[in-house]
Amino acid sequence: MTEDTKNREIVTSREFDAPRELVFDAFTEREHVEGWWLPKGGTTLDWESKPGGVWRYQAPTYGETQMIFRITFVEVDKPNKLVYDYSPDVVSEETTVRTHVLFEEEGDKTKVTLQLVFPSAQAHAQAVKYGAIVGAMQALEGLAEYVENL
Repeated sequence: MTEDTKNREIVTSREFDAPRELVFDAFTEREHVEGWWLPKGGTTLDWESKPGGVWRYQAPTYGETQMIFRITFVEVDKPNKLVYDYSPDVVSEETTVRTHVLFEEEGDKTKVTLQLVFPSAQAHAQAVKYGAIVGAMQALEGLAEYVENL
């Protein structure tokens, strides 16, 4: 039996003009991730991109405030699939977003599909209200610009 997540997920896709292995590495190798994911002024605190491993980073939010975020790698199936949990550094079921990233070869290009699954419909609605859909699309745009310049 599978749980229906339609009322608490965001799904977006983008095609990249780059090989699948490179796009996968851009999600799982520290030097690449720091090149497109971290905002200006962000700093990696911990990095281990394997199942059970954690990436913690500090990023500026509003004004001079810094916030720490945590990515916990759940599944790393190179170059097909990546699954991770995203949350503030203090992990709770109410704030953790499970993210599935699929990497599909399309000729010499790669299609990436992000599926963000929120812990509840209410958490999903709140995230959408504050721009999560646009944020996911902007993240993929930043990744596209990054891999174009490699």
